[in-house]
Order: sequence, then C-alpha cells, then structure tokens
Amino acid sequence: MAKFKIWMVALTLIMGVSLSSCMNSDDDTTRSRGALAKVYSMYGMNYYFKTVDGITITPTATSVAELEARGFKFSEVEGQVVQIAYQWDSSVLEIPDNATKIEGVALTGIVSLDSQVEVVDEPGAANDSISDTPIISLKKEVSSTFAYEPYYFDTNTLMLPINYYIQTKPHSFTLVYYPNEETTDGTIKLYLRHKKSGDNMTTGSPTSFDYAYNGSTYLYYRSFNLQKIAYSTSGSLDKVIIVAEENANSVELDDNNTKTNEYTVEYKEIK
Repeated sequence: MAKFKIWMVALTLIMGVSLSSCMNSDDDTTRSRGALAKVYSMYGMNYYFKTVDGITITPTATSVAELEARGFKFSEVEGQVVQIAYQWDSSVLEIPDNATKIEGVALTGIVSLDSQVEVVDEPGAANDSISDTPIISLKKEVSSTFAYEPYYFDTNTLMLPINYYIQTKPHSFTLVYYPNEETTDGTIKLYLRHKKSGDNMTTGSPTSFDYAYNGSTYLYYRSFNLQKIAYSTSGSLDKVIIVAEENANSVELDDNNTKTNEYTVEYKEIK
C-alpha cells in the first residue's frame, strides 16, 4: 500500500506539470519540460541531472527542498535514472531549445525508473523471480523510420521500453542473470520478469505506452543497473540478450500465444 501511495504521488507530480502547461494562457510566461536523466550530487548536496545525450539540468535549491519537504528523498535515488519535470519563467530565464546546460529551473516532479536486478545461482533459488503475466513487447514501432527499443543509458545502465497492459496498480519488473548458464561469444542472457502485483488489467486496459504518451514515461521505461551482474562475470556487458515473454492479445502467461522473444542490445557511445 505504501508503494502504491508513492506511485500515485509521483503520477500527480508529473501529470500536474503537464496539465498546468496545457492550461497556460497566451500571455503566461511559464514554460515546462520533462526529461529522463540520471541523478548526481556534489557530496550529497546540490543535486543535478544528466540526460543520455549529456544535457546537464541543475534545479534551484528551493525547489529541491520543497520536494524533500513533501517526503521525497533525493539521497535514495542518487545514481538512478529518473523522470523529472521542471518549469521556468521565460521572461526571466531564456533556455534555447538546443541548450546543453540548463540552470535555475524549478524542479516540480521526480520519480525513479530503477528496477531490480538479481544474480541467481540456479533457477528456483531463493532470490529467483518468476513472471506471472506477459508483456506486450520491448519494441514499439511508431513510424516507418523509428521504433522504441532497449538501449544503454551508459555503460552500467540498461533502459527497457516495456509495453504492457496496466489498470490501477503499478507493476514490478526484475532482470535476472543466471551465471551458470553458458554464454555464446561472451554475450550473456538476461531474463525479464514481469509481475502484475495485484492489478486487474485486461487486454482492454490502457498500455504503459499510452501512459507515457500522456506524460508518465516512468510507467513505460524502466532502468536496470548492471553493476551487480558485472561483479559476477568476467565477460563484457557491452552486448547482452534480453529474454522476454510476450503476448499482445492476452494477459495470461499460460496462453497458447505467449511467446518467448529475444532482443540483442549493444552499447553505443553517444558522440
């Protein structure tokens, strides 16, 4: 229940920004943006964010303090990828569309995308994770030239765009690595586990991509820190295979049309 309340607060923070932006009058100088970014700080103070393409976003200390006063603990998300929303007054602060360094904005919403990673000695071990419902897909084609696909945020962080049906409760995701499993050409397999956590969704429910389209990207993209896996293998993690159980027409794992699909993800440095 506590986790559900936190999820709803985060949703309100993010969606509140979107709604207020939509209701701005023509002469309103308030501007709003959002981003997926990793959290950093200077010795546990002066928090700032960096996007995958190197844009640095530094919010005002006042806005950070306001969110902390509402119960958000920045120390718990440092080093994680988060979805943020921020605002500024364009009559006071000018931010070009191509800015690579953004400072002095008011942070209005933040929610972590961090998901669990487990190194499991063998299937069925105490820390093993088993799915109880399939996802729709880890790939979403939105045009003939572009598709949302898994990618590396940096060398230690894997981003998965997980499309799935969701109704009223947040779902959980775990990435499982079995070190005793043989690898091919040094490429390891990571198994995505999806649990509905009591949600009563159906194939008629909205999808996580629908929520992302309306501002709640954190319900679609999930981030996985691979350092725990890196410690247990001598191989490179620059290339991994993600194994996922998928079904676009059923939320039942044992449905005959549920298929196991694989996605190869390679690290590509942003130039």
